Amino acid sequence: MEIFIAGGCGDFGRSCFFVSGASHAYIVDCGTSTDGLDRVPDLTEEQIRSAEFLFLTHSHRDHTGAVEYLEEMGFNGSVMMSNQTFRQISHKPKEATILDSTAPELELAQDFSFRWGRSGHCAGAVWYAIRCGRKTAFFSGDYREGDPFYNCDPVRDIRADIAVIDCAYGTEETGKDMRRRVMQRLYELIQAGRPILLPVPRFGRGLSLAVALWERYGSSLPIYMDRPLLTEWQLFSRHMYFCRPEVLHIPVSAFQLWEEEGMSSRPGIYFLTDAQLSSAENRALAGKCPDSAVLFTGSAHGYGRAEEFIQQGRAEMVRWPVHMSFREADELAGKNSFSQIILFHDPQRQAPQKLYTF
Repeated sequence: MEIFIAGGCGDFGRSCFFVSGASHAYIVDCGTSTDGLDRVPDLTEEQIRSAEFLFLTHSHRDHTGAVEYLEEMGFNGSVMMSNQTFRQISHKPKEATILDSTAPELELAQDFSFRWGRSGHCAGAVWYAIRCGRKTAFFSGDYREGDPFYNCDPVRDIRADIAVIDCAYGTEETGKDMRRRVMQRLYELIQAGRPILLPVPRFGRGLSLAVALWERYGSSLPIYMDRPLLTEWQLFSRHMYFCRPEVLHIPVSAFQLWEEEGMSSRPGIYFLTDAQLSSAENRALAGKCPDSAVLFTGSAHGYGRAEEFIQQGRAEMVRWPVHMSFREADELAGKNSFSQIILFHDPQRQAPQKLYTF
């Protein structure tokens, strides 16, 4: 079998992998780039039309932004995804197959089957081990063990002929190291008496950060969420599948609704679901309280103004872990049996070639 890298390695987003063999062909993820250019995957029309299935690991645009493009180019297969991924994506595929939590192993044909599990990245995020004939390909999706909010089914003892593994952080750090740094910086800003604006995506690390802050400060620190994030909290705070059971001890009322009319001058955390400050209205909101601190906790993408705010000294970046570092990717590989490994999601780490045989 062969795997063709159509995006995602040494690239800004655009995750997409085309796998083909004598009997079957499928695609895993089909994102657009995060450099502001919305580049689509490097797939030919023949590849797109030949794929029987599209497996989506989660809803973020760098993994799903080109679903509609694939359909326009002739893809007419079934799109596999979790129920939460289906809820979150804006374009609903023509043919969708929703994963059932009671069926972690599925047979699509006599010689074509797959396993899946939760990847801990966001609600609905999953990994796949796809077997075609005698060959197995593993795809981690965006993977994070030990998140304060999201459940993960740890990848252990999986045998695969090739593995595509998330390695967004090309460092030796661990998630624990990164969380400690974020919490330390937040502590310093809180001690300085400054209100803190945290731009976050609607689906992802916002709930993880909120839970970590609650577990440390409880009700002594006002924590505000805009309506989209508060809606997600109310939905998942009592949902036992994608969130960790430990979250259940936190009151549903732990976080307050923020109507986005400004920030108080007293200490408090304000979550805003605009991770890149793409909206002019939200940028104006950040300017209404010049004493506030703006802390970005992800990556600065080309389609927003996060990088501009950082360069102007109006904001700073301290990453909260939602992916794996090089060290963690290496450790994950050591807990499984992967004959070949392709690391993706690090713009600095280019795969040696575009086409692999396994």
